[in-house]
Amino acid sequence: MSNFRSNLFIPGHTLDRLERGQKSNADAIIVDLEDGCPEAEKLVARETLIDLLKENAFTKPLFVRVNDAMEPIGREDIDSISPYQEQIEAIILPKTQSFDFLATLAPMIDFKNKLVPLIETSRAIETVTQIAAFKDVVGLFFGAADASASLGCKLAWEPLLYARQRVVLAASMFNLFTIDAPYFYIDKMAGLKEEAEKVKNLGFTGKAAIHPDQIDHINEAFSPTAEEKEEAKKVLEEYQKSGGGAIKVDGQMIDEPIAEAMRLKITLGEEEKD
Repeated sequence: MSNFRSNLFIPGHTLDRLERGQKSNADAIIVDLEDGCPEAEKLVARETLIDLLKENAFTKPLFVRVNDAMEPIGREDIDSISPYQEQIEAIILPKTQSFDFLATLAPMIDFKNKLVPLIETSRAIETVTQIAAFKDVVGLFFGAADASASLGCKLAWEPLLYARQRVVLAASMFNLFTIDAPYFYIDKMAGLKEEAEKVKNLGFTGKAAIHPDQIDHINEAFSPTAEEKEEAKKVLEEYQKSGGGAIKVDGQMIDEPIAEAMRLKITLGEEEKD
């Protein structure tokens, strides 16, 4: 499973910001042809993206959020970028409602094993396990703003907690990565840090960003601290000495599932060095 901690949105009509985004510490770039792009500029944005793909201009993993794939503009987005899909990590599919949505769409597009459904409606939340099971899905993206509108609830942590838990549970069943919605208050970094920590503790593997200033805070939240990595190494050393049986280390019972979690912490730390 890929690790994309911080994922920076760049609206399609502002791709002049790409250089700054690629110089940032973001793990991936999301070019947004959908909600972040004004209706009147969507076609120009798509052409600009294609020109950049022709130039091999992307130095970071690239996600593209296309328009609704059940509408002509969305399928045109997909068809236009499909010749360059070797440069594209995955396409993010808004308005995904169900397994049937994906089964209907898949024969009409050329992307295989590169689909990231946006879980942003009450129906998608209810059917997210079936969505996650679709063969070409590699990750799930939680859309908090649209989900709150669909559910009729406040765009806040507690009202959307159950929805986020459903996304993480479904993704874990099929070894998918998960990207949480961006934190929409650019000038409230304390709130961003708190939310990023919470979604990481739920099991999300990453979070979207809408401003470069958010990236380092997200990366920090999704990365083990030096102390956590040292603790993991100590636990694994003691566990290996025991021959793999359950043992107690500094008052904590350690067995194979906990040892595996410690291995993941160390692995993530090594990936960051690379």
